[in-house]
Amino acid sequence: MAKLISFSLVSIVPPPFKTEYAVGIAEDGKGNRMPVRIEKNFFDSLKIGMSGRVEKKVTDFGELTFFIPEIEKKIEKKVALITGATRGIGRAIAIELANRGYDVAINDVELPDEGKEAIKSIETFGRKAIFAQADVSKYTEVEQMVNSVQEKLGTIKVLVNNAGINVDKLITNMQPEDWQKVIDVNLTGVFNCTKAVIPHMIDAGGGKIINMSSQGALDGPIGQANYAAAKGGVTALTKVVAREYAQYNILCNALAPGCIHTRMTDSIPPGQLKERIYQIPLGRRGEPEEVAKLVAFLAEEGNYINGQLLLINAGEYL
Repeated sequence: MAKLISFSLVSIVPPPFKTEYAVGIAEDGKGNRMPVRIEKNFFDSLKIGMSGRVEKKVTDFGELTFFIPEIEKKIEKKVALITGATRGIGRAIAIELANRGYDVAINDVELPDEGKEAIKSIETFGRKAIFAQADVSKYTEVEQMVNSVQEKLGTIKVLVNNAGINVDKLITNMQPEDWQKVIDVNLTGVFNCTKAVIPHMIDAGGGKIINMSSQGALDGPIGQANYAAAKGGVTALTKVVAREYAQYNILCNALAPGCIHTRMTDSIPPGQLKERIYQIPLGRRGEPEEVAKLVAFLAEEGNYINGQLLLINAGEYL
């Protein structure tokens, strides 16, 4: 064991990124003193005279000696906000994250019976669940929603931008309001929620943002010009957020689900749906729960995955 004799914080700002760490002097049990480096995640706990261990680590900049403070481990409270989560994929994500220890805020414009049942399911895991009403296309509503979730559940560590609608028509039949409505919810909604949550994640030392794009952004489905354009925009926005905020330990990724068993694919005429399933090597639609498990992986384990579009379609789009 060793004790910390002195330390100072170092901040290096090569635009647009920022690096922070601490350097100090540690003294071992024999009275030997040595220069040490201290990682940013210990900043809130640092104090002169505290105990810890000294450990050599090989870094990208050579071998360095680190001081690792001995502190009480705090049980981290995990809070997730999922938009469009009263049914379908969003509902499955909310339940999966609750099963993994998250308190969950379920967002939508209204709370149907499916959403009420989801809240009850979450509570059976011993987790808290609240309905967070807001139209994600309206920033003032989103900002109020995020502040309310923070007050009721705590800091949002995971944001899943799942809310989406479709108004399918050929371009010649699509009215400007059909285009704008889908763009407002599916793309502007992602921007609004991301903008509102990021300051809280920065204050908390990081977080995960997972955006729901679509295979439709890649294969140009007939009748979905507005939907495909919005989802393509989500993919591009994901990459920008990933670059801008990784310096704050905020990782942002997107998923592109293929033919998932939801109300949207249930509405496909039977003949067309059958033809589409023929194009899937696995020979079936995916289930919302399968998408939810990938979201949970990114939320829990994806600590070096950033700015990626992950396809989940059983090989339909290769």
